[in-house]
Amino acid sequence: MSEEIAIYRMKRILVPTDFSEHSRKALQYATFLAELGKGSITLLHVDEFDVSPLGYFKIEEESVLAYRRKKAEFFQEKFKSLQRDIVPDSVPLETLVLSGRSYKVIIEEAEREHYDLIVIATHGLTGISSQILGSTAERVVRFSRIPVLSLRDSDPSRKVKISRVLCPTDFSPSANIALTYALSLAHELHAKLYVQHISELESGADERDVLQVKPNLDEYYEKAEEVNAEFIFDRDIEPSNSIIRFAEDREIDLIVMSTHGRKGLRRVYIGNNTAEVVRQAPCPVLTVTHPLHKMAFARPATQEAQPFPIAKG
Repeated sequence: MSEEIAIYRMKRILVPTDFSEHSRKALQYATFLAELGKGSITLLHVDEFDVSPLGYFKIEEESVLAYRRKKAEFFQEKFKSLQRDIVPDSVPLETLVLSGRSYKVIIEEAEREHYDLIVIATHGLTGISSQILGSTAERVVRFSRIPVLSLRDSDPSRKVKISRVLCPTDFSPSANIALTYALSLAHELHAKLYVQHISELESGADERDVLQVKPNLDEYYEKAEEVNAEFIFDRDIEPSNSIIRFAEDREIDLIVMSTHGRKGLRRVYIGNNTAEVVRQAPCPVLTVTHPLHKMAFARPATQEAQPFPIAKG
């Protein structure tokens, strides 16, 4: 069990950035988790404008290389500013610039290099409204097989803290995979953990029925008895409404949930409830994919992301 627990410390963290305030906040959370688990951070910037559309005239190779070097130098200055302002010397940090479609490059890099966590801002990468999840972040959350921490908050002055954790689950094996992450984080942070079960109104199930399938937390984390955990039972037409309302009422600092529930394997990886929570939650959301879902669907072949020259630091 101890080897499994180490996985949930999230040792290697990938942080996509466009250097916006939202992305800066994502780096603050990544730094917080890296310090907690004695991990490292890789800052990734994806330059979509480096990819020339098919059919355009060919540019001389030397001109392209000179252009890329100049941009790489600009990006490195941005990286240095972020590191100086946010990341302490005690946290190992690398920087990387790749070109291609942002969400594809992020997911491919995370899987190829075996990162434990992606931390991404849901705004800033595409500049969209508060009710619509940015296309890059949405696709990363939707298709990533690696846990993703997504956040909307962009206030750099607000200190990162996690003292209340919410884990919504329908008690199915697919959904309960999030319990291990929630329990281990709550234990490490000495945080209060709420395990929330929402029954759909038409199900006819009451609290007594739910209690019969309530999971034994010890099965998901060996130190579960040391976690201050409380079970919450709700009923709602849309479970996402109860999750968001509870998070607001109890001032939850982090929601941890699976991308799948009782309905099982789906080609669209992220469930409707999870998508709504990520879009509207008042706090960061950590989404986790069950290992069986990772194996069920083969990853389609995609073009390799192209690194910039001299862009890795």
